[in-house]
Amino acid sequence: MEEMDGVNASEYSVRRILPEETWAIRAQVLWPEKQPDESCSLPVDRDAGVLHFGVVHRANVVGIGTFMPRQHEDLDASIGYRLRAMATHPDHRGRGVGARLIRHAEGVLRDAGEGGIWADARKVALGFYAGLGWEVSGPFYTVPKRGLHRLVWTRFDE
Repeated sequence: MEEMDGVNASEYSVRRILPEETWAIRAQVLWPEKQPDESCSLPVDRDAGVLHFGVVHRANVVGIGTFMPRQHEDLDASIGYRLRAMATHPDHRGRGVGARLIRHAEGVLRDAGEGGIWADARKVALGFYAGLGWEVSGPFYTVPKRGLHRLVWTRFDE
């Protein structure tokens, strides 16, 4: 069995989760000025086509990502899904949680006939996406309260 820093990889699984199951990690990791309640919801959380995935360890959600149908004006129209609010609980970083979540979502979206995913990635996460084979492109830009970001994306049809 695969081991990750002394943790058995089979102890982690990925599944669809409800929007409210993202709130605790959104508040803790992404938006520390908020409480883990409805203030952590995104306006699109319950829209058609929006998928929330969670990485679960011992019945606890330890990694999250929200994928929504949305094209980026600078990318090919086939890249039709946007990733938002992806985060891993600090106690589970460095164990492949984020990569497991991304690979699962890529598979689900590819199987649904989608062509790719894009995201506004925080500067500190650019190496993570590059390591997954995603393109990092364009200049840095500032997202208010969140700092420097760059566009990252991947295509499934190449």
